[in-house]
Amino acid sequence: MDDRSFVRFGGLAAILLALTSWAAVLAYAAFVEPGDARLGLQIVHFLYALIAFWALFAIVAVYYRVRSVGEAWAFFATLVGIAAAVGTMIAAVYEVANLRLAPVTAAPSPANPLGVMTFGLTGLWFLIANRLLWRTTTPRALVVLGFLNAAALFWGFLAGLSENGGVVYLASLFAAAIGGPIYWLWLGRQLRRDI
Repeated sequence: MDDRSFVRFGGLAAILLALTSWAAVLAYAAFVEPGDARLGLQIVHFLYALIAFWALFAIVAVYYRVRSVGEAWAFFATLVGIAAAVGTMIAAVYEVANLRLAPVTAAPSPANPLGVMTFGLTGLWFLIANRLLWRTTTPRALVVLGFLNAAALFWGFLAGLSENGGVVYLASLFAAAIGGPIYWLWLGRQLRRDI
C-alpha cells in the first residue's frame, strides 16, 4: 500500500460520500415527512454517520493534495475535518440509538450541540481546505463551490445559534442535496484522476 492508492481510495470515498448524501436526502423525503418519523429519522441519521465515515478518507486524501502549498495549514485543516467527521458520526449514531429508545424529541444532541460539528467545524474545514486548493491546479469552479459550501455551513451554524430553523433547513438542504454532493463528486473525480 502506498500514498497514491490511499488518495485514489479517498477519491472513491468522496464519490461515495456524495451518493450517500443524496440517499439521505431521498430517505428524508420518502420516510420522514409522510410516514413514521422514527424509522425514517433512524435511516437518515445512519446515512449521516456513513457520510462522516466516507469523509474521513476524503479529508486525508485532500491533505495529500494540498500539503505542498501549506503543510501547517493542511495539517490543521485535516485535524479540524477529522474532528468534525468523528463528531458527526458520534452525534448521528447517538441519534439513532436515542430514536430506538425514546419518542422523537426536539432536544439537542449532547454530541453535537448547536451544530458545532456538522456546521461549524465542517465549514471551517471547507474554508481552509479550499483556500489551500485554490493554490493548486484544482479547477477554480470546484474551489468556488467549496467556498459556497463553507458559507452555507457557517450560515447554518449562525442560524442554529439564533434558533432560526428555516435558515438551518435551507443551509442543510444546500449542503446535503446540492452544493455538498456536487463538490464531493467532482473532488473525488479530481483526486482519482490527479494521482
